[in-house]
Amino acid sequence: MRKFLAMFLAMFFVVAVYPLALLANEPKATAIFPVELWDTSGEGIKPGQSERLKLTTEKLAELLEHTGRYRSLDLSAFTARVAATEPRYTCNGCWLGVARDAGADLAVLTVVHKVSTLVSSVDLYVADVKSGEYIAHVDAQFRGDDDRAYLRAFEFLVNERLDHK
Repeated sequence: MRKFLAMFLAMFFVVAVYPLALLANEPKATAIFPVELWDTSGEGIKPGQSERLKLTTEKLAELLEHTGRYRSLDLSAFTARVAATEPRYTCNGCWLGVARDAGADLAVLTVVHKVSTLVSSVDLYVADVKSGEYIAHVDAQFRGDDDRAYLRAFEFLVNERLDHK
């Protein structure tokens, strides 16, 4: 009888609790906003900069999804509203409505601060959309002003900083 009871309890645990554990680890619906540039270098906009930011945003979404914790939402239906929130790094949560309307649990906001052609830094914030509170912030500095430098910086930021939080 004890063996039967132990087996029954073990089966109950697997059937009742294990699916809940799987749900807890489901990737969260995430509004990944376009990477923004805060340029204080005085150099002006370089050719290819908007394409670089788009490429970096796409790479960021890929890297975040690869962690298994985030599921990127398509924000293309909100293009005009997303653009109206720029610059998000100074808008005091103006992006929250877009994230909520897109059905996001989380929002990711990222800004590259370009100090010069050689020196830049990047800040990545993850916010809980329901509360509007930031739940993670990671940053890094990087060197260079080309696609390779940006992509390597974001790989480091997600894989070595954010994924270890």
